[in-house]
Amino acid sequence: MADLKKVKIAFLIALVCILNILTPAKVKAYAEYTANSDYNRMLKNTACVELPQNPVSKKSLLFLSALGFFSSTNKAVIKPSDILTKEEALSIILNSAGRQQDAFVRAEKLEQKRPSGSKLVKPYNYLYLGYIQLAYDLKIISKKEYQDAMAQVQPGFKEHQKMTEDLIKKNNEIVSKAVYEGRPYSYDDLVFVRSAPATRQEVCRWVVLTFRIPQSYENLARLYPDYDKIDSKFLSSINTLLKNGAIVGRSDGYLHPDDYITYEEIGFILYNLKDYILKANGLKKEAAEINGIQRYPDKMVITCENDSGDDISILLFPPKQDFVVITDQKAALASLLQQGDYVELYVNNKNQVVLAEVLSKAGTVSAKGVITKIDSKKNTIQIKLSDGKIYNLQVSPKATIYDTRLQKMVKLSDLSAGNMVEATFKKERLDSLIILSYQDQDINRVQGTISLISNDRIILNTNGKPVSFLLSPDTVYIDRGDFTRVLSRNDFYQGMKVLVGQYCGYAQYISTTFDERAEDVAYGILYEIDANLSYVEIYNQDGVKKSYRFSKKLGLKVIKDGRAASLNDLSQGDIVYLYFNGDFIRSITARTNSQTKIAKIENLKKDPLTGVPQKIYLNIDGRVYGPYDLGDDVEVVKDGRKAGLKDLSPGQFVKVTGSFFGMSANIKKIEISTNEYVKNIYLAKVSIIGGDLYLSDVSILRNNKFEKLYDYRRFKIPSDAVFVVDGKRQSGNFSLQNFSAVVITKDRFSQEVPGMIFALSKGAYSAVYGEITGKSADAVFLQGEWYNLNQNSCIVSNGLLSNASLKSGDEIIAVTDGKNLIVAKYREAVSKPIIVRGEVLEISDLEYIKLKNYVYLDKQNGWQFVSTPVVFSYDTQTVFCDVYGLNSPKDIPGLLNKSVYIVHDGKYAKTIIDASFGGYIVVGTVGKNGQLVNPQYHDMITKTWNKITTNPVLDLSGAVLIDASGEIAQVLPQYGDEVILLVSQSDFDLNKATLKPSVVIVNY
Repeated sequence: MADLKKVKIAFLIALVCILNILTPAKVKAYAEYTANSDYNRMLKNTACVELPQNPVSKKSLLFLSALGFFSSTNKAVIKPSDILTKEEALSIILNSAGRQQDAFVRAEKLEQKRPSGSKLVKPYNYLYLGYIQLAYDLKIISKKEYQDAMAQVQPGFKEHQKMTEDLIKKNNEIVSKAVYEGRPYSYDDLVFVRSAPATRQEVCRWVVLTFRIPQSYENLARLYPDYDKIDSKFLSSINTLLKNGAIVGRSDGYLHPDDYITYEEIGFILYNLKDYILKANGLKKEAAEINGIQRYPDKMVITCENDSGDDISILLFPPKQDFVVITDQKAALASLLQQGDYVELYVNNKNQVVLAEVLSKAGTVSAKGVITKIDSKKNTIQIKLSDGKIYNLQVSPKATIYDTRLQKMVKLSDLSAGNMVEATFKKERLDSLIILSYQDQDINRVQGTISLISNDRIILNTNGKPVSFLLSPDTVYIDRGDFTRVLSRNDFYQGMKVLVGQYCGYAQYISTTFDERAEDVAYGILYEIDANLSYVEIYNQDGVKKSYRFSKKLGLKVIKDGRAASLNDLSQGDIVYLYFNGDFIRSITARTNSQTKIAKIENLKKDPLTGVPQKIYLNIDGRVYGPYDLGDDVEVVKDGRKAGLKDLSPGQFVKVTGSFFGMSANIKKIEISTNEYVKNIYLAKVSIIGGDLYLSDVSILRNNKFEKLYDYRRFKIPSDAVFVVDGKRQSGNFSLQNFSAVVITKDRFSQEVPGMIFALSKGAYSAVYGEITGKSADAVFLQGEWYNLNQNSCIVSNGLLSNASLKSGDEIIAVTDGKNLIVAKYREAVSKPIIVRGEVLEISDLEYIKLKNYVYLDKQNGWQFVSTPVVFSYDTQTVFCDVYGLNSPKDIPGLLNKSVYIVHDGKYAKTIIDASFGGYIVVGTVGKNGQLVNPQYHDMITKTWNKITTNPVLDLSGAVLIDASGEIAQVLPQYGDEVILLVSQSDFDLNKATLKPSVVIVNY
């Protein structure tokens, strides 16, 4: 029996082995797809999208536009940075969920219900209402939001003004808060306005509700510094998208939930919810590698293998049937594909490939390193990687080179050995190159003392060991880690403590360190040197004259403009750095500093006996500097002829030549200009009513770009205003009614008045940005188009209407009518006002403080909001920094995430004040009994000055006092002093007999 049992077991084992041999390990599956016939429409959809540089953003925008999800916005051009309205955002989200037809049906039904003669044909009033109706039906928006939206029309000027005023009276605090946070002062805080901008947190909620995404209650949002800005009703939706990786913070590390959303941001959200979109639209995706492409006279066959090893065949009949292919660069057709490409296929329920996304190109390599050699004649470069590997690459004629530091495309000739780059190449042929930022996370930072610095090398002593790095033409020399404070190589010398940011042996930047003691260094404009009495006298950046000693016995080393020099080589006006050992200066580095600035004379201080100006206050880029001393040797020129200091007067526009350093200057020459300062440039719709010029649908040129204003502008038309209508100068009385216009205003003695008004009866003006790449006698080539220059074309340079001629290479912001260049302004630095308030975003060990969502004080126009962050140095060692409310400037890090005032000089935070926000600005004169005489307050909503009928008594208990120079004062305002009062919302009540400001600025 035992033997029989063994025989049966052996037989079964043998049978299993035979069956295994005869049965295949796996039977390969096979799928056959065809291309679709809608590819032309899909490709056309992508043509209207301006692609950003970010590869992920490119793919997301191409993906969504190819599938037609942006079509409801009815825009000829979609810019990634454009802000979406609520109705636009809802339409895109519902389109992505495959609900376009449902919205169209609802729009038609709504239209049919309207009485004859009142049909709405514009997408604003017709199609979007279908999406609003659908959003309400799907419970994406509330009943109140739905009722608000359906009741709205586009209000005219008077209706908008009345609606706003009525709501402000009832809800002043809510709207004022919106203004301070930089949101439009419209009724949108109280009413759901479908044409108002959508916020990031609103979109999160709509997306989650539309796609029915399972909600996450894990509070990931609390990890962001601005967690408190999230409205509670949006929190779970934000956490859900954070959990799904569909929303991230912006580059500053903040979530910005209440900021307006852009096309690039909504694209990122939806692209990362691709699986939900595919399911809603009946699509499936399949990743596959292309094994072969066969082309026949009437068809094309693409063979692939998916990740499971199954074979796929795609049949195409170009040009009848094809499919769109998107990469991180563009959208094209299937002919773009090649063997070895790894792609994601999107297939509909008819087994048709409607879209393909290239995940990686065959044979393409991406590498990060530094450029070590460049041969412009042979079009080759050499790149060294961090592991020592070297690639010699031929630069393709079509290769794109993008500089993240300049944020623009550059040429091969603009590259330098030592540039830190990310290269994409195939078979040693470079396809794209990105020059990386000086602040890239892979840059290694090394601190030490300079042992040697030459034209091409720096050697540091780090803990007794020498370390050598190569220098390149693009090595940046900065002061105390601040890339806005640019130095030159001549400012660095043997024995100096520095921080070197290096990558692959090249110094990307060299910075002075931030740990110098107060007595180690002083700097400013040289005023006087006395070799006999052994002292040096300078004006520091605060405008204060100071003297320092040196010792003849110890000796003094002098370097000027990078070369060894003597005391006799130093000149008044030179920028000097004084380095100490103990109480004595041991070395001086100096550089020649002659600059020319366009300015407006704000005020003059004159000798009471002779009447000759002795000091001058200058308005440079909207910021008042001074008082600057005027010596007898200052050269004054007027109308091309020699003049004197007595010819200077407030309100004049001048060109000033001299040495400038913070609040100090050594003025050599003043040329008086006959032109007026350009205040603003607007793009708008204009109408003339009576003697007033009304601007609506306004954009303003600010911070080197046109920004949308959500209010109206009204100006009295001065007698010397120049009108150019349809290319012809006009004189006498005429009418403009809703014309497209460019309005250039002047700053005439602190009043904004129209100077030049260009108007079109048909068509519209548009803005163009970029570099002039071609120039003829009467035209310029910009952004691929020629634009004519004529006798009416205006050029704005250094704040003045200029006769300067444009040339190739100039970076400009311009406005055109499609054929002619109307106005062009050179890109320039953004002016920084003296008093700002914002939320502290970052406080660095390199002693700088960064504010976000800040406002600056404009005495004429009130608080002005700026959306981009601003950075100031706070040097508690060599520059006095007063911090109100703290025991010591060392406690500054405790201000993180707080909202504070900062009084600054353009670079340094001179005074930091932790006090409540004075949203209301009140001006007046201090009376004998502590009353405020002739008081006026600035209304944040209407942006107008309004008289206060009473004379309130000032309650200055707890108020912070600031004098005219921006310093914290200890003496209370005196009788006759002009004051600016910053009064918080809770303390502003015109019915009370007292006025309690949080901050008082005296004689500002």
